[in-house]
Amino acid sequence: MLSSSEINVLGQCLNDDWGGSKMGDFRTAVMSIKSSLSGDILTCTYTTVVNLASERNLRDQVKVFEDESVKLLKDYIKELKRKFKDYSGRSLKVKDLSTRDSVELITMSPFTPRKTAYYRRFSDFSLE
Repeated sequence: MLSSSEINVLGQCLNDDWGGSKMGDFRTAVMSIKSSLSGDILTCTYTTVVNLASERNLRDQVKVFEDESVKLLKDYIKELKRKFKDYSGRSLKVKDLSTRDSVELITMSPFTPRKTAYYRRFSDFSLE
């Protein structure tokens, strides 16, 4: 279980609202990773805007976004561990609990097969 000072350090590492992010470039014009902490469970939400070409190969297109989100979340956790160790002096143990994804259509038109959607991946991690 994390102590209150370690939770404070973790909050400083994850804060990207005031004074800029300490976590690097995990927030751009087309994607972002946001985190929330509930007890010892860290929930990371990856969100991006995607264009889907057609409905026929929708699963193949989503597979590409899935692979990209898994890689970026892995890099995000790696950077979080590094920053936490820099600030607190001890290593952070992170255990992957669950992950799920969703595709939410934003726009579509009967005149074109192209659709715009949000792709989201929710990952839960246990912290020690």
